[in-house]
Amino acid sequence: MKKLLLFTFLLISQIQIFACSCAPTIISTAQKEELENSECIFIGEVVKVSEDRNTFEIRVIESLDGGDEINNIYIGKNWKYCSPYISTTGKWIVYGNIEEGFLRLNMCGISRSFEHPEWVSGIIQDSTPQINYRKYKSSEIKTLEIERKKDSKKKAKIELEKEIVALRKRRDK
Repeated sequence: MKKLLLFTFLLISQIQIFACSCAPTIISTAQKEELENSECIFIGEVVKVSEDRNTFEIRVIESLDGGDEINNIYIGKNWKYCSPYISTTGKWIVYGNIEEGFLRLNMCGISRSFEHPEWVSGIIQDSTPQINYRKYKSSEIKTLEIERKKDSKKKAKIELEKEIVALRKRRDK
């Protein structure tokens, strides 16, 4: 029995090695890292998602680094760990590289959809105030959380717009 428990513990601890969590960072730091580590920076439209193959097709709408042809279609691979995961069609800002013939979004990167720009792993929003939940009734907490999510999405959209303007200026120098 002890051997079985030890084996189970070792197996579980090995699985944890492959788990991923993105280190918290502020958006400006993440943006600098993405600029340094991306061969593809563009705004694209995800036109097809294949869940069974873990792939997606994305058409370049606007190159933000000058290196991607408009209307070029990349086949991307959802690596399912440490990476933004594309599961629906829509407009995205993409930071990535070509690996094994596929577009790969940078692990723990800031590629994100225009619909949900607030869904970025590990990004700290410095201006989001902490809520002391002890002061509120449960019905009030629900309302506060809804407002907080709306505010977070609004701030993320503004940040995305600023980011695109900065990338265009950099490209057009």
